[in-house]
Amino acid sequence: MGGTPDRACWCGHPGLEPYSAEYRVCRACGTLVSTAPQRAGLYDQSYWKERQTVHHGLPDIRARARLDLPERCTHWLGRLLALRLPPARVLDVGCAHGGYVALLNWAGFQAEGTEMSPEVAAFAEQVFGVKVHVGPVEALPLASGSFDVIVLNDVIEHLPDPLATLGHCASLLSPEGFFVIQTPEYKEHLSHADLQASGDLFLKHMDHNNEEHLYLFSRRSAGLLFDRIGFGCLDFSNPVYSYDMAFTASRRPISPLAPEEVVRALSGTPSGRLVQALLDKAFESADRWWAIQRLEAQVKAPVPRS
Repeated sequence: MGGTPDRACWCGHPGLEPYSAEYRVCRACGTLVSTAPQRAGLYDQSYWKERQTVHHGLPDIRARARLDLPERCTHWLGRLLALRLPPARVLDVGCAHGGYVALLNWAGFQAEGTEMSPEVAAFAEQVFGVKVHVGPVEALPLASGSFDVIVLNDVIEHLPDPLATLGHCASLLSPEGFFVIQTPEYKEHLSHADLQASGDLFLKHMDHNNEEHLYLFSRRSAGLLFDRIGFGCLDFSNPVYSYDMAFTASRRPISPLAPEEVVRALSGTPSGRLVQALLDKAFESADRWWAIQRLEAQVKAPVPRS
C-alpha cells in the first residue's frame, strides 16, 4: 500500500480508506490524498528543466512558453473575459513561464504572477517582461483586497495546506473578487480499477506523481474547500483537457458579460486587438467566438443618418 501517509485530508477527516498504491480516499469530502511524504525544494528550477522533461516527458519551460500561448492561455483568457473586463487586477499564482500573465496584460488587465523558484521568475521576466513575485503567496508583501481575480491553474493539487493557502488568497481579493481554478478532476464514482480498465488519462496525475499531486479534488470536495473560505458559489466550465475541471469560485454568483462588451474592451488598444485576433483564431470553431465576430461588425457599422 505504500505506507501510512503523514498527512490527513485537508478537510480534517481522519478516516482515510485505501484507493491505490499511491493514494487514499477521504469519503467524507471526496478527495484523494497522497501517501508520499512532503518533499522540500521540489519546485526549484530543476522542476521545469529536468522533472518536467525526464519524469513527465513534457517540453521544457522554454518550449512551453511558446506552446502554451495559443492553446491553454487563450482558453483561460476567453473564460476570464466572459466574466470580468480589463483593467481588473489579476494575480496568477504559480505562473511558471509567465505567458498567461503577459497575455492578460496585453488584453488590458493589470496582471502579475508568483513562482517558487527565483530562476523561473527571472525567466518569466526576461522572456515576457512580466512582474513575478518569488516565494509562497502567504509570505509575499501583497496588500489585502488588492486583486479582483486570483488564478490558480494546475496549482491547488500541489498545495500542502490548501485551506490555509486559499484562505490567505481570499484575503487578497476585493469584495467582488473571485478565483479562477483549473485542477485535475477526481470522479468519485470511479475506482482505481475502473481507471486502469479504461486507460483513463486521469491516471497520469496519480501514478508516480503523488510527490507533486498531494490532493486530487472531486467537484464535491472543491465545493467544500472553497465554501470553507467563504467562496461557495462555484461555476464549472469546459476545461482545456478532459481530465481536468475548470471553475470560478466567488462569494456571490457572477453574471456573464455580453459578448459585445468584450469586443469593445479589447478593441480599445492595439495590443487588445491583437489579443482579439488570437482569440478569434483559437476559438474559430466555437459558436461563441463567431457570435463575437458578428457583434464586432455591428459595433463598427456606421450609425444610419436620420
